[in-house]
Amino acid sequence: MHKATFLEGTIRFTIAPDGPILIKAGESGGADPTLPDMEFVRSRGQIYIPGPSLKGVIRAQAERICRSLDGPTRYDLARQRHGDDEFIPPLADNPLVEKRRYEPYERGGDELRFSSGIYFEELRNGNTAGDTALIYRRSSFVSQIFGHTSLAGRVRFADAYPTGEVLIEERNGVAIDRIYGSVAFGPFNYETVVGGAFASRIDFKNLTLAQLGLLGLALRDLAEGRVGIGFGKSRGLGRVKMTFDSLRIFYPTCELTSGALRLLDGREVAPAGKLAGLGALCADGRYQGYALPPREDDLADLPEGLAYQPDEIMGVSLTATGNEQVRAIWRACMPAWRREVGL
Repeated sequence: MHKATFLEGTIRFTIAPDGPILIKAGESGGADPTLPDMEFVRSRGQIYIPGPSLKGVIRAQAERICRSLDGPTRYDLARQRHGDDEFIPPLADNPLVEKRRYEPYERGGDELRFSSGIYFEELRNGNTAGDTALIYRRSSFVSQIFGHTSLAGRVRFADAYPTGEVLIEERNGVAIDRIYGSVAFGPFNYETVVGGAFASRIDFKNLTLAQLGLLGLALRDLAEGRVGIGFGKSRGLGRVKMTFDSLRIFYPTCELTSGALRLLDGREVAPAGKLAGLGALCADGRYQGYALPPREDDLADLPEGLAYQPDEIMGVSLTATGNEQVRAIWRACMPAWRREVGL
């Protein structure tokens, strides 16, 4: 399934500091006394926000959301759907698991000792390396989106570059010894961005509506200041404002015929007024091993004002323009997300 593309899309957004932010460069200051001890990261002399910095923040927030909602109800529903003998991973991995202390996931304990990457490293000597359906099915929900050492992620974050002038401010600080309360290091100075706007994009492919909904929840939390980026978040740095410019979803193997979204072989995916996720596109028996949601669970009502448009060459697209329409897509995905977590 991952070697084919059934659904792909792009989220374009603008991010702006809501106060000072600092994404530290690898090497700063040095022997030049005119430079701050901590510089903002640059590419060819231009300040920018690296894509991996954004991806790390969004993945971490998605994992927090999943750990907060994961519980026996979801586990029991998954058992009913897939059978008592099926391995049911948690929604998010435990990042503190060590290989020597690793235990397969079992619901009922106070601690989850499961890491998708470690789990498949231990199975690597078997016949699972080429079984992409098994790897996908037994990976945590977050790892199915962002990937791990045995599974490629299906979201890509581009670097965010400024759209105009960037305002820079230099600040001073000290590091406090947590035991004695005295100065452990400093004073030092650091460079922050306090004004300007940065444009970026997120590309994704082959997502279910629940996965798209979780991505939207994490992006919403960043946009509303619930999480920060970069250095010094406990010092008040890192808060940003985010505006969603557009969200385009493209179905390259579909066409619009007889009032429905259909695959090129004629099978109906969804009525023209429904938003379709990966489960609706892969509802035939070939992809049963991936344990995708049933077709009826991976459909949602299209928000008002949005409609599918045939591509001029081949395929069908859906485009949400502006912050409100993009957020309407996130809201449309929420029923699928709630079913995924058993709410």
